[in-house]
Amino acid sequence: MFRLITTFALTGLFTLGTTSAIAAPTERSAEQFAETHFESIVLDHIEGDDPSNYHLTESRNISFGPLHEVMMTAQSCYSPDDACTFVSSKEYVSAVLQDGEPRNVIGTYEQEPGVFAFSTLGYGDELAIALADVSGTLVHSARDNAWYDYDGETLTALTTDAKRVIAGDTTTLEMYQKLLVETHSNDQGSAEDGLVGGAGNAQTTEPTSYRMLGLALLAGLPIGYLLYRRRGKR
Repeated sequence: MFRLITTFALTGLFTLGTTSAIAAPTERSAEQFAETHFESIVLDHIEGDDPSNYHLTESRNISFGPLHEVMMTAQSCYSPDDACTFVSSKEYVSAVLQDGEPRNVIGTYEQEPGVFAFSTLGYGDELAIALADVSGTLVHSARDNAWYDYDGETLTALTTDAKRVIAGDTTTLEMYQKLLVETHSNDQGSAEDGLVGGAGNAQTTEPTSYRMLGLALLAGLPIGYLLYRRRGKR
């Protein structure tokens, strides 16, 4: 089922992309996109929708925190025989500050080499507040919606879901990898894994499926934002 959803999302979104995404705003770097478009995107959502849907008010006093590259676990993390590392998700996020208070998170992602587009105005105020304390590498587990600050040895949970996953505030990289391996090993016999991977190995198919669906959703967001702006101008 997950594979069917992923395939459908990719097919539909990239088909739409050939006709609509070309008009969505893009820039050559994450920093340039943030500087050029973040403020207008937030204001569009404030003026064209109910701002409370985005943890915002009607105030136009908008600023942003530092831009963070979002990393994710590599496939090696799901094998006990390999060293666990993190790789770029190609998304960059920043806290949205309204009247100086962190309210939500906005992002841009690399749609294709050298082309950055809008990714999200979401993730919520909990992560927006936590981003101020990030001093290392920002790591996101899409499967668990968990966010961490990684300093090269230790992962510090930034959100409630992350604390739930690691059963505490911090964990070592070694213990985190053991948790991932154990979790996916236990999932191998589940009905979901049978649908996703058939007779395949859940340690490789399941993380890839989540990554592909995430990429599919990201690919469609510039289209959605473009249609949103057109709706607001009617």
